[in-house]
Amino acid sequence: MNRKPDLSAASNLVFSFGDYPLKERMAARLCSVYGRWLGGFRTREAREGGERLGFEIEALGGARAVLASKGLLSPVAFNKYGVNLRALEETALGALEAAAASGKILFFDELGPMAMLSPAFSARAVELLFSGRPCVVFCRRGAKVFEDAFAKMADTVIIELSQENWAEAVEGTQAWLDRLVRNMENFK
Repeated sequence: MNRKPDLSAASNLVFSFGDYPLKERMAARLCSVYGRWLGGFRTREAREGGERLGFEIEALGGARAVLASKGLLSPVAFNKYGVNLRALEETALGALEAAAASGKILFFDELGPMAMLSPAFSARAVELLFSGRPCVVFCRRGAKVFEDAFAKMADTVIIELSQENWAEAVEGTQAWLDRLVRNMENFK
């Protein structure tokens, strides 16, 4: 992307990414600046030293749960990680449901292969994406179920997050969120 994305008519914003640190940088920035108006979850790496041991789910402003770990015994696995589906179905989905009920912008960080391991989470996440609530979504490239859903959403802008378009993505996203927040404030 060589120009600022046009988000003027968008109800949803999806960041497609392959670079995890870049995704983390954008998600942290958005939560820091707009956290009051966002509701949903973050996915974070669990690290010790220089080694990634797994991932955690954190409800924005709330609970944390281990999503996946090398040391987790589970009937469900992704690569070398045992996966805790309850983290998706209770912590992440619970945070999204609470956000939808309170009128917040839904924040999905992230949708990818592990999220697709839970049919209950995947189905409800897609329903929430089509609910009419504004959504900010981080989607790992290759998450077919979610990519297909985004392609069907006419009011959704997909930004391929990269180093080359970082400044334009930040500028466009902040302008879009500023507009949404102004509208939310007008209805209080």
